[in-house]
Amino acid sequence: MDISNIATAFFFAIIPALAWLVLYYHKDYKDPEPKKVIIQTFLLGAFVAFPFLGLRYLLPMIGWDSMLLSGILGVIIFAALEEIAKLSASIFVVTHHRHDFNQLIDGVVYAVTAALGFAFVENMIYFTNFLTAGPDASNLLFMTAFRSFGSMLAHTLFSATAGLIWAYAYFSKQISPFQKKHLLAFELGDFINKEILTLHIIRHNILKARPSRRGGHEKKILVLEGIFLATFLHIIFNLTTTFELFGQNLTFLVIPGIIIGFLYVLYLFTKKMNQKILKVV
Repeated sequence: MDISNIATAFFFAIIPALAWLVLYYHKDYKDPEPKKVIIQTFLLGAFVAFPFLGLRYLLPMIGWDSMLLSGILGVIIFAALEEIAKLSASIFVVTHHRHDFNQLIDGVVYAVTAALGFAFVENMIYFTNFLTAGPDASNLLFMTAFRSFGSMLAHTLFSATAGLIWAYAYFSKQISPFQKKHLLAFELGDFINKEILTLHIIRHNILKARPSRRGGHEKKILVLEGIFLATFLHIIFNLTTTFELFGQNLTFLVIPGIIIGFLYVLYLFTKKMNQKILKVV
């Protein structure tokens, strides 16, 4: 593989990742997270990307490259696994730096940072393969714009959703989910009960900007609801950017959603900055 293509791909992937990271980081200007912890989160987010990307390239080699199977894996299953991996990277870092996790908005900061690390590795692989194929300048410009302002930004929005809901779970009046050995393990009954089906906690607590004070297995269910919602948004993005309808690519349909989502995340920073710093109860 041409080393120059790898170097160029690294440049095209790292610049937008750092730009988005700086933007999100400086939005948390009143109580910013330590830079070393942010770097750790970014690197861990990048690390968890390798198994997924490796598996995608292994599937054709083992004969699992049918249109149906690759579509199910790429659009649905990988979307769920990626959201779990990105949020897990955030949670892992916070377990070792709990004193730095003291605001609801911190859930967004850490989740977005892990997402940018993940998207950086994903984009670097895409750019490397793209450059190896010898594209012209116009195609390279389109790919750069889409991967930097479409795919990478979308990753941050999905993770911001899961991260905010995770923060609500963390600060709710129950045992911290970090004390559970199997945070993401769940019983089928928990997943299909009325909490997950009606998104009760999101409607009654998240949208009203208040941590929950109910009992039961709520923290676990709440984290799952965040992953569920992030995965749903991820699947919608994958469907519209992967498939065509009557020969028309549907990517343009997600552009308004990405813009609205980005503006909402920026609004969260403003809204949460004015709230009292929370303590785990």
